[in-house]
Amino acid sequence: MTTKLSDFSYKLSKLREAIENSEYDALEINSQANFSWLTRGRSMIGLASVAACGSLVVTADSVYLVAENIEAERLYVEQLDSNPFVDVREFPWNQPEKRTEIMSSIATGKLASEQDLADELFRLRTVMTNFDISDYREISIETARILEATVKGLCCGVSGYELTGELAKRFWASNLEPITLLSAFDARALKYRHPIPAADCLENYAMVAVCTRRNGLVVSATRNVLLREDAVMIGRHESCVRVDAVATSMLMPGVVLGDIFDAMTNEYVLQGYPGEQLLHHQGGLTGFLPREIRANTCSTHKVRNHEVYAFNPSLQGAKCEDTILITNTAPEVLTHTGDYTYTKCEVGGRELLKPTVFVQN
Repeated sequence: MTTKLSDFSYKLSKLREAIENSEYDALEINSQANFSWLTRGRSMIGLASVAACGSLVVTADSVYLVAENIEAERLYVEQLDSNPFVDVREFPWNQPEKRTEIMSSIATGKLASEQDLADELFRLRTVMTNFDISDYREISIETARILEATVKGLCCGVSGYELTGELAKRFWASNLEPITLLSAFDARALKYRHPIPAADCLENYAMVAVCTRRNGLVVSATRNVLLREDAVMIGRHESCVRVDAVATSMLMPGVVLGDIFDAMTNEYVLQGYPGEQLLHHQGGLTGFLPREIRANTCSTHKVRNHEVYAFNPSLQGAKCEDTILITNTAPEVLTHTGDYTYTKCEVGGRELLKPTVFVQN
């Protein structure tokens, strides 16, 4: 069984290989995404933080946590689980010059920044380990269950603020960081593709999109609900689901991401909605960031085994989105609960169940 510590050791060995094959002697990791990838701990203070609140300095034979006295012990004990491979170097928050002294003493050779080894970090970070995959499955299903239960329980008159407040409460109660909460009702859902919460109140239709995060891993999902049947909106969702199914069916190792985007674009045309891909991005590669790459016609990236994707086709109020793991046999939809309304799609000889709009009555 893979543990957090053995996962750290494996990733550290791969990181040291990358450093050894470069012109550098050490690497400083100071972004939230890369810190969480290596340690599988939380490194942020605010949810919107991009930078970590401490640095990890990786050398040929040591790993150092360099942080202010405000953060050092908390990070080491709570987020790194007192990792025995990590040496803590703390400095007073009001004496930043001490950090410079520490960095000079531990990184005696040529020190790389994350930008210097950006390609190598991307390559490592975007392929999930067995430990990551086990966590991803758990985080995804928890996210989807909370989202679906919440939207299925919506009632007429609830405001966008109330809905997203309830979602945030439920996510935090399950140790899920609600890093993105989007919601729109009725006419507003038809008008805006990225609707941050507002004071509008639900009359009949709701579109709700979320990104949650736990220990660095990001889950994306969208669910839609009608209080009363609406044939036009149901029809739009059926079309949107077909676009989503085309993308999912192509998620196999070796497929070029740009080809998936082009196939989605073509499916919009076949469904009678040409040009919808120009009104909102279509999603793409995810993992330790909400989107590592946004799919586009010029995307040359090739899908790799154990990457994770989240496409989000949308058209005139309808939107589909799930978090999907790449395997050598078939894509695994991590956010599938089996407890929603689904449409069966047959694409390329493969049968897919895709969530569509849930109708309460």
